[in-house]
Amino acid sequence: MKERNVFLTKNQSLALRGIGIILVIMSHYAVWFAELIPNESLQYGMTRLGVYGVDIFLAASGYGLVKSVAGKKPGISFVWGRLKNTWLPYLVIVGLMEAFAGGFACVKDWYQYLSGYDYWFIRNILVFYIMFLGIWKLFSNVHIRSILLTAAVFLYSWWLVTIGRADFWYVSNIAFVLGILAAQYEKQLLRWCGYAYGLQMMILTIFVFVIVKSGVDARLIPPSPSDKIVYGVLASGVWTLFAVQLAKMLPDRMRMLPFLGRISLELYLTHTFLYYRVINSLTEMDKIWQGILAVLLTIVISGLIHEGFTRLLNRIFPAGGK
Repeated sequence: MKERNVFLTKNQSLALRGIGIILVIMSHYAVWFAELIPNESLQYGMTRLGVYGVDIFLAASGYGLVKSVAGKKPGISFVWGRLKNTWLPYLVIVGLMEAFAGGFACVKDWYQYLSGYDYWFIRNILVFYIMFLGIWKLFSNVHIRSILLTAAVFLYSWWLVTIGRADFWYVSNIAFVLGILAAQYEKQLLRWCGYAYGLQMMILTIFVFVIVKSGVDARLIPPSPSDKIVYGVLASGVWTLFAVQLAKMLPDRMRMLPFLGRISLELYLTHTFLYYRVINSLTEMDKIWQGILAVLLTIVISGLIHEGFTRLLNRIFPAGGK
């Protein structure tokens, strides 16, 4: 196997995002098509897949942020890149869906829309972008940056716990920190992660099996809130390490997974709307065909939105907004 120079090439990062969005969509479809899944454990396990998909997204995002600034302090191009790739597509897509549903009734609706409040991943990642921008602008020392960002993510996550947000708000956040650290200390970590790679993957695979089984079993005997946090953070850490190490096995010449990764934001934003508001209304259609149609329609529409939006921005801002 070819020696590894980076944890994630661009194509491998996109492929991981593609895997992540597949897991997220599968978790939602497991809820909608519950009657087609006779095994309760399998059904519950599939609904948990979204958590692992989110871990992948956050790890890849943290890793990509450090790589995008290439050791320099982030400037206007960094801010524009985050707005162009995340916030603006969100505003357009969700704005159209909200207009279809009747629009905004009050100031609170506008606030929640502009801040991504009802789309927790958008809200989370925007907060992380702000943290990263502030810390990387103010400090140059690698270790101080890493410590401060870890502390900021921890405090933000703890605040989410205190206000009663669902567990995925804080458990998966560890993946973002791990992605940051993987990029910050890449040379040192690559040496460690390259040692006895096959044995590492065998051990990690066993650990992943154990945490998945434990997560499914937890539906019968729910752990205490404190244990849930501890076990959740450990599970997220193991899964994130497994996913990043697994990327080494992914070939650079891939098409479908990187394509899904490239349009993953659009897929995330549209797949629930297209099922609930469009496909779900076709009551005479068989449930399985509804699922197939929902997947195909989501991919096609998301691809068209991504391509159209990219072309439009490139025409308006030909220099990439720098």
